[in-house]
Amino acid sequence: MIGEPTPSQYDWRFTFMGFPVRVTWLFWVITAALGYGIAMSANSSLSRILPAPGVGPLLLVWVGCVMVSVLIHELGHALAFRYFGIESHIVLYHMGGLAIPTAGFSFNRGGGRRRLSHIDQIIISLAGPFLQFASAILAAAVAYWMGIYVPSASQVGNLLEPLGIPNPWDQGSLTINNPWTHSIFNFYILVSIWWPLFNLLPVYPLDGGHVVQHTAAILTRSDGYRQAHIVGAVVGLLVAWWFFNNQNGINALLFLSLAMNNIQAMQGYGGPPRW
Repeated sequence: MIGEPTPSQYDWRFTFMGFPVRVTWLFWVITAALGYGIAMSANSSLSRILPAPGVGPLLLVWVGCVMVSVLIHELGHALAFRYFGIESHIVLYHMGGLAIPTAGFSFNRGGGRRRLSHIDQIIISLAGPFLQFASAILAAAVAYWMGIYVPSASQVGNLLEPLGIPNPWDQGSLTINNPWTHSIFNFYILVSIWWPLFNLLPVYPLDGGHVVQHTAAILTRSDGYRQAHIVGAVVGLLVAWWFFNNQNGINALLFLSLAMNNIQAMQGYGGPPRW
């Protein structure tokens, strides 16, 4: 479910910043399925103030925004790999995206090689979410400069108010004049905030789970997998329960499956079951 899918003739292939990219057909299907309700809600909200584009066109905008945002996320991992002398390729698939390195070694200018350290791996794991966050901040700044009200940016701006900082994206100072630019900014910022937040949850094999694994490896002088699977199982079940109580069945099933994967991995450490 979470490994690199087998290539098919329906995949879209291109090169971005020197990295080979493959987009599987399932990426489009799952992204559209996840965004259908969001496109319906956005169309309903826009229709109250402007001629709305319609659910179909907004769904296409959603898919395009998700594709660009996830690509930037994986680009962060790929650039971090390249910093350590390792090339990689990017795959966008039903679970989001993967940056897959060509080797587990980093090469210096003299041609020597060494294995990536745990600190190196943590940097690589964090590079994707951080670049995606940065792109969301940049998009929010551009929207503010253009005077466009973006609900997803305004929700983040609300977090500044307890600190005594007024929300710069308050609807009182911004407007919605064009449904297309509004939707592009809103969808892109929405994905680019929540996607990295989910990925930073300490559930293996999400980015946060890899950070836990390599941190545990440093602290316990082991490979860190056992600790990462324990944390991943507990957090995965808690997050699945939270989504279930908030009537988000798709994400509840996703994190439940991730939790079960971690539980199965934990069972493997004890050898075959005794019965």
